[in-house]
Amino acid sequence: VPFYDRTGLIKETIGTLESALSHEILISIIVIVLLVLNLKASVIVAGLLPIGVLMTFILMHFFGVDANVVALSGIAIAIGVMVDIGIVDVENILRHLEMPENYGIRGKKLLSVIYLATTEVRAAVVTSIATTIVSFLPVFAMEASEGKLFHPLAFTKTFALLSAFILGIVVLPTLVHIFFNIRFDTKKIRKYWNGCLIVAGIFFI
Repeated sequence: VPFYDRTGLIKETIGTLESALSHEILISIIVIVLLVLNLKASVIVAGLLPIGVLMTFILMHFFGVDANVVALSGIAIAIGVMVDIGIVDVENILRHLEMPENYGIRGKKLLSVIYLATTEVRAAVVTSIATTIVSFLPVFAMEASEGKLFHPLAFTKTFALLSAFILGIVVLPTLVHIFFNIRFDTKKIRKYWNGCLIVAGIFFI
């Protein structure tokens, strides 16, 4: 017969951290939109952040890492680095696309520019991630009670960084190629938008 049940306390604590984590992701997305000042690029980087967190949870489940308070705090710590990886790639791609010789390119030329821009910064990104992961090796070496306490944090932060790195190599350049190949006809959009406003005005009147 249990005489001291801490289930409610644990659930409330993890729930508080989960809400803080979701708020951190939302704030990071807002900051990305404000700083990058490019809607397409902002959507790409911000969209990869929740996917990276989801991949982290999948790896946690695969390796048997419990989603406790310390483990979730590792994700919270890694979010800033995850965003940096995407921003570095996208900013360099935008810098190349703003060059006069690359203005308005599409198709294979755009693909080659994206490849060139991502390979330029890939060594720096790999060095940054490797430095962060190596710096956590002493945490992995901990034993006894301190090892049980801090191992989940080290695992989750490593998983989050690896997830962001994989997304930066595979998914981000693909999304940039897809998004920047799309051309919007502003005249048609204005006509449809004005028509929708007229219909909505008549309906609400």
